[in-house]
Amino acid sequence: MSPSKQQRLLWVHSTEPTGVRRRDKPTMTKIRRHIMEDIGKSRRKPQQNPQFVIEIGSPAFADHPEVNSLLPPFWSQDPLSVLEQQWQMDTFSAYGLSLLAAEGKRLLCNADALTCEGFSFPFAFTSSAFLRHFRAIFSDSSVLKGIYHQSSAKIRVMALERSSGTISCIEATLANPSFDLATADRVLYAVLSAICYNLLSLEFDQARVHWEGLVGLIAARGEKQCLKDNNELRLMIFWVDVAICLLFNTSPRYSLPLDLTQAMFHTDPSKGLPIPLSRILAAAEAEVGVQLTHVPVCVAGLSEVAITIESELAARGNALWNDEIFLGLRINPLAHGLFDRAGRTTGFSSHLDQALESIRLGVIVWIIWVKRMCRSWPGSPMAYVPELLDMLSVESSWAANTASGASDDILSVRLWLSVLCGIASCHGSRERETAVSLIAEDMHRLNRKEWNEVMVRVRQMPWISSFQTPLAEVKSHVQLLHVS
Repeated sequence: MSPSKQQRLLWVHSTEPTGVRRRDKPTMTKIRRHIMEDIGKSRRKPQQNPQFVIEIGSPAFADHPEVNSLLPPFWSQDPLSVLEQQWQMDTFSAYGLSLLAAEGKRLLCNADALTCEGFSFPFAFTSSAFLRHFRAIFSDSSVLKGIYHQSSAKIRVMALERSSGTISCIEATLANPSFDLATADRVLYAVLSAICYNLLSLEFDQARVHWEGLVGLIAARGEKQCLKDNNELRLMIFWVDVAICLLFNTSPRYSLPLDLTQAMFHTDPSKGLPIPLSRILAAAEAEVGVQLTHVPVCVAGLSEVAITIESELAARGNALWNDEIFLGLRINPLAHGLFDRAGRTTGFSSHLDQALESIRLGVIVWIIWVKRMCRSWPGSPMAYVPELLDMLSVESSWAANTASGASDDILSVRLWLSVLCGIASCHGSRERETAVSLIAEDMHRLNRKEWNEVMVRVRQMPWISSFQTPLAEVKSHVQLLHVS
């Protein structure tokens, strides 16, 4: 018998073998503890399905055909225990466990995609062997709901433990005297995984701290030139850079990776610029000192993205919203361009800049709405909406004095922005009420009483059919207010 299998004995020294009652108090306490420990062990429940054993070691899924599918016996025992044993210290394990909980909670509560936070990071499934292998779990609603219902509290604890373990590993590696080992790609992957876990857990300040740490690591290696041979890592950094910009309203830290996105992003605003905005720009051609000249470029790009999304929706239906890489490669470059300017919101001397700043915010709201559909936006569902509504409420910013005949086009753009605020705002919120009031006022100015006439103008700007569902409630509120 091996030492680990031998029975553990407690040796008690006594001068009177038969005088048990007269033993000293510390010895009796020690005996009781020893006996109660053995009693406790004997009462523990035996492992369910004891024939199913996963060796702790490197992932070797081929050795265990039971876990190569979602069939029993894998899911007939506690699935979280299996995941915990098999996953080990995969850098994305904390993120993956949290994603299981987030998706399970969303499905169990029947939450709409637009009303729940999330941060779908598609590269986690390419970087994590375990996530790749068990990706089918995330498309099986019954499994997700079952895991969350059974083990929601345990998932959070496990994820926190994995996150702490990952950070400890990062700190230990950074302390390595070898510069190459301390700043290797695997360290960058680990920091990115910590940021993703923070974003999914709504720990935004901690995510920003880790992001600054990652920026410092990349700078120590010689900025992004050191990553030129690792396109996956470059895209991961680009994805997180855009997420941080959107969450904190800051400028991007790195330039746009044109070699990876140039096919989806054009710099010629004459192609695809909406007619109302094109006329506004032509009417304001004489204005000098315009700062936000990049905004029309982004709007033209958004029009192209909207056409692409509509085409894909016709072909794939709602399955498109699960393809975050496809959508992110098209909308993240636009978000990058919208934030890649200093002094964006103050000091505008021209009326055109004030209007363009409102349009810039509207495009951001549009992008966030699409990210919410992909469950890849962890922030507030109404981010940037209050600021945009405040700008729309300032009449001087939208005075029809740019040129004769431009007022209708300005009102068309205003309607588009107000409608975006309406569908992005929450039911019963002050922002929803303000958006509805602005829409009704502009309908009155245009002498338009029919909703269809208004939407003809709105659809001249970037628009997708998926906006129609949340728009229905806004429409009913506007019609009530407009009639009264």
